[in-house]
Amino acid sequence: MKVEIYSDIVCPFCYIGKNIFAKFQEESGEVIEVIHRSYELDPNSSRTESMNSLEALAKKYGFTREEAKNRMSGVEEMAKRENLPMNIFSAVGANTHDLHRLIYLAKETGKDGELLEAFYRAHFVDGVALNERKEVLSITGRVGLKEEEVLSVLESDRYEENISQDRALASSLGITGVPFFVVDGQYGVSGAQPKAIFYQILESIKSDKKSIEL
Repeated sequence: MKVEIYSDIVCPFCYIGKNIFAKFQEESGEVIEVIHRSYELDPNSSRTESMNSLEALAKKYGFTREEAKNRMSGVEEMAKRENLPMNIFSAVGANTHDLHRLIYLAKETGKDGELLEAFYRAHFVDGVALNERKEVLSITGRVGLKEEEVLSVLESDRYEENISQDRALASSLGITGVPFFVVDGQYGVSGAQPKAIFYQILESIKSDKKSIEL
């Protein structure tokens, strides 16, 4: 079973959806190849400004602070139902382009999933400003990436082709929101869906394989 997960680091539903899928993966006992694919929700966001996400949401959509808070509180409740820590009102906006490139760097040593989760936790739990290079270096260092390799990526265009390819693939599939899961190239799951959805897909895949074998 092969699952491609399109996601963005500042997307709360991606953080929740990734962890729901991880629980399914662990419980099912299936051998699953997971491929993390980048998707930038706001590629034009500032790479230097670190605005509180509540303020940023209100500014972007013209909401009052209270309206923005009401919309975001529901997401935090959803995380709590999944026993996931989340301090969404402390989250700080960030441009995620270079962070996605660093995940591709981590993939070379099999640490891409670990780094993605570390970025999620830094953003949604600890309120870390991921536009700050020192913060990024601290996180990548804890995951085990060498500082000189991280800086080499940040100061070059390495992995830009990977990001472009992910963007093209998402476009070809008609993906307009994340998280989005592509299972075995034939099943699409949009949003942070419950584990039951993935169990249903797994059964469909097994049934198809069984019919082919017969």
